[in-house]
Amino acid sequence: MDLVAASNQYGAFYVPAFTVKVDGLTLTHELQLAVPQVEVDKTLGGAAHFAFSVVNAYNQEKHEFETPGGQPVLDILKFGARVEIAVGYGDLRTLTPILQGVITNLSTGFSESGTPELSVSGYDNLFPLTLGKRSHSWKDVTDSDVVNIIAKGYNLATDIVSTAEKHSQTEQNQESDLDFITKLAKRCHYEFYMTETNRLRFGPPRDSSNGIITLEWGNGLLNFKPEANLASQITKVKIIGWDPQTKQTIVGEATAGEESGKESSRRSGGDTLRQIKNGDVVLELRQPVFTQAEARERAKAVLNDHAKTFLTGEAECVGLPGLMPDTNVLLDKLGTPFSKNYYVQSANHKVDSSGYRTRFKVKETTL
Repeated sequence: MDLVAASNQYGAFYVPAFTVKVDGLTLTHELQLAVPQVEVDKTLGGAAHFAFSVVNAYNQEKHEFETPGGQPVLDILKFGARVEIAVGYGDLRTLTPILQGVITNLSTGFSESGTPELSVSGYDNLFPLTLGKRSHSWKDVTDSDVVNIIAKGYNLATDIVSTAEKHSQTEQNQESDLDFITKLAKRCHYEFYMTETNRLRFGPPRDSSNGIITLEWGNGLLNFKPEANLASQITKVKIIGWDPQTKQTIVGEATAGEESGKESSRRSGGDTLRQIKNGDVVLELRQPVFTQAEARERAKAVLNDHAKTFLTGEAECVGLPGLMPDTNVLLDKLGTPFSKNYYVQSANHKVDSSGYRTRFKVKETTL
């Protein structure tokens, strides 16, 4: 989709708008509260964060925060209250839902002059997974099985892509459930996050598809700061384990050229490093793997972790509700090396008196 098509879809980017619902009630319309801004920050591998402010809600006579109808505001904006945020342009009925979560933070300030305002923030429905630390073990299960079990414990809807390798023993050792899923995702080279439809996504990165939109510098793309860095690149990974039954060493390898999302017409950091060095730069790791297939998958995951740090960048564009982590965007008019598809790692959506902007970070394998 180009910017013209996006403009048609989003009402020519005219009249930025948003809605914030708390426990099913729209703050601005049903409760008549003044909400001048909202911000949502979504990222791969973590809980999305949201923030908004409420102004002109302090009753100077009663010394209480109240709605125009006399309801105590802090009874509405309470800890754990369910929040739904949608953003876009024009008609409020056509806005795009981008987050469901809970309130975890409230703050205000009482100064010598002026009326206090409320700042409200929280996280999406991955927040409960960050709380506490647990120890658990599972026998003869895949990593996707474990994630599914954990998600069911929190009554989360899921979008989980099955992993192939069964592990004789999977250990969670004094870790939060979020940290543990992060570890499982890393060893599978999977990404996880809560989708806009409130599902826990656990699956391979969607880094091989075409960009959801084409943004040109000066035409939708407001600024972009890319950085290519060879410092942490490698050309080959060897994972070394031990089979206690056969008493033999297990070796799994992955080499530059196998990176996820690699564009065939471009070179990865490993390809470039190999050419400069005229040979391989090998990373050898000893890990508790028990099959050659498991060692091979671990090697590919490590190679991809390094490869995705080769080309990174930060950008800002007009507000685009569909621009989310785990999507691709085509950035153009940036010169031969930098005009290409980019994989979105995080996206920040902010609507305030200055309009609606989307800031996003990218990570890429090739240049």
